[in-house]
Amino acid sequence: MSKLKISLSAFFMLVLLGFFGGLASAEGFDTTNLQNPAPTLNNATIDNNGNTNSQRTHGNFQNNTNSCANCHSVHNGETDMLLMKSGASELCMSCHDGTLGFYNVTKVSEAGVMYSHEDSASMHHVDSNLEESSAPGATGIENDTNGTSLKNTSTATFECSSCHNPHGSANDRLLNEKVAGNQFGAKYNVTIVGYAETITKASSVPLGEKAIKLDLQLDPAYSTINNATNLSGLKIYKSNGIYTEANGLTAGVSVADVRNYRLNYSAFCGSCHTDYYRSREDGAQSDGVHYGHSASSTKSGRACTSCHYSHGTDITMLRDTAGKTIADLQKPVAEGGKGWSADLAKQYMKDVSKSGSNLKRFTNMAVCWACHQSTHQIANTPGTTNYPNTTDYKNFLVPGGDYSGKSKIK
Repeated sequence: MSKLKISLSAFFMLVLLGFFGGLASAEGFDTTNLQNPAPTLNNATIDNNGNTNSQRTHGNFQNNTNSCANCHSVHNGETDMLLMKSGASELCMSCHDGTLGFYNVTKVSEAGVMYSHEDSASMHHVDSNLEESSAPGATGIENDTNGTSLKNTSTATFECSSCHNPHGSANDRLLNEKVAGNQFGAKYNVTIVGYAETITKASSVPLGEKAIKLDLQLDPAYSTINNATNLSGLKIYKSNGIYTEANGLTAGVSVADVRNYRLNYSAFCGSCHTDYYRSREDGAQSDGVHYGHSASSTKSGRACTSCHYSHGTDITMLRDTAGKTIADLQKPVAEGGKGWSADLAKQYMKDVSKSGSNLKRFTNMAVCWACHQSTHQIANTPGTTNYPNTTDYKNFLVPGGDYSGKSKIK
């Protein structure tokens, strides 16, 4: 057992018995049985202090642990890592499909949704046998202007453990401290073009220290467990995603730390999608021609997850420019909806991109307008009745320009 597993129990309590963010599923659980809510798992009920307690499955292992047997078979493993199932994805999904793990990745959450078959669905295909270096944008140049390696050359198979460490991590939601072989919590000195914004992050985050902190809230679905006083701090959390500067301050997290967490989160994604993490100051992408949005900024709260879900998305999750979902559009007008039928709402929200939704939060290029909305510019456009009126544009909005419900990005 590594020193990391033993020394970071305080962190592991946040992410126990599951390693995906989002809404918890109570399927298969007896929440009144505090010591063993999932009786088919191999759990010990006496802790290191001799008290009746609950064993942890991922990290914070007790000295009498039997958690290894939940995932590994000493003599009859299906893989060379002695996994109980034929692959890591199958093993993880044996719990995290809502039957045993507290976190069900097949249900909509702040992390998105996996294994969805709805229209416009796309996701990280952890059961595809793809190499990590096959990620879109994985062809980055060897170094950026800060001397940080950007090239993803990993030949490892992309699976759940590419992003999560089932044995424990200092980061929330068991997010890995190294991705595609690279330590992502590195140094930054980024000047954002056109904004005169410089963000300096003077030092790397050492392995074993938290680089990513999420806005975690106690899950009301597990109030019985969360209110118990005899479980050594076992808490089941739901995630609201990465902190913003506003809710970070409310939670006692400084603006500087919020920015660092956001930069680290984007660097986490950029460890595989290397070209997409490049700053414009670093020059064009590896093809020497193309430029793109860089996530190495905190301007307007920018991070990869401002536009994308980490697990995946489908048509039920997509939003329009006003931040409305299919469910919102079907609500009566008196409740802020449009009173549309389900079919009409789906046709309106359908993603028509050639490559699908690409884990996007917003349908089509509404993902652009989620940040770049300006009814002033929309109204003062050649061809509109009030052009070039610059004083009364609010009375002459382009039809359909409903931005009143603009969604605050994550």
